[in-house]
Amino acid sequence: MKIIRDNSELKENCYLVGTIGYFDGIHLGHKKILNKLINEAKSKNGKSILITFWPHPRNVLNQGESVNLLLSENDKHKNLKSFGIDILYIIEFTKEFSKLSALSFVREFLETKIQISKLIIGYNHCFGHNREGNYEYLKKIRDKYSFEIEEVKKKEINNSLDISSSEIRKKINCGKIFEARRMLGYNYYIRGIVVKGDGIGKKINFPTANIQIENNMSLVPKDGVYAGKAIIENHVFKGMINIGFRPTLEGKLKRIEINIFDMSKEIYGKSIKIIFIKRIRNEIKFDNLKELELQLVKDKKEAIKIIKNEEVRN
Repeated sequence: MKIIRDNSELKENCYLVGTIGYFDGIHLGHKKILNKLINEAKSKNGKSILITFWPHPRNVLNQGESVNLLLSENDKHKNLKSFGIDILYIIEFTKEFSKLSALSFVREFLETKIQISKLIIGYNHCFGHNREGNYEYLKKIRDKYSFEIEEVKKKEINNSLDISSSEIRKKINCGKIFEARRMLGYNYYIRGIVVKGDGIGKKINFPTANIQIENNMSLVPKDGVYAGKAIIENHVFKGMINIGFRPTLEGKLKRIEINIFDMSKEIYGKSIKIIFIKRIRNEIKFDNLKELELQLVKDKKEAIKIIKNEEVRN
């Protein structure tokens, strides 16, 4: 996959089929658009191009309100490459760029710089200043450009689910991990580095790996206990994850930690991928560490059952 970041002109000399969007999470709705894009390009012996933006537009335009991302930029690029996209064209999203009219975007980028042959656009995608551009707008200005257009209709994308990156974020923020998975098509995950903790977990036979998030823009699920998995150096381990302030220990800072089942070696400094399968419960303040340990025994049994059911389902 060729990645172009400098808004330069393309000289592909082939039939170029494109789509536009941020594509955070690359969920099931996105995948239907991408499949249509790639199949159309192949049918014309051409190439597929995804026109996207960085940073996220809402993080530029919404003062004081940032959008946490479902995928890091690096993971998104890896997924798009494995999916089969030929060209990723990244436009730097700035306040100045946001003032570009939909017509100017069509003329300056789609017609002149990219020289697109066909644009496939989702039913709900908008572009240009004040989000004035969409499929209906493109139909109205049909005499202003030379490329073909095609709309991917709502029923083609959503089926029975109302799939969107915003809706997935809401589910994850509420701890509804399984519902998010139904829209993503995969288990939600975050990446980080294992750092030293205070060793309390070892004292109650539940040692934990404390995680420092790799990307501070990653969306962290709602506080609580989750069944999940960890991937370290390509090895997959089962475990249970805790997110929160550890009220039993009067914690002041929010932590993400995972108790990895059947793990004995030290993993400090290792890169780790934390996969969330299902939320088990809220964080609870116990009167003492013994009560906490007894609850963790119950949580582990529940986590093992959830992970086993998930493996059977897959």
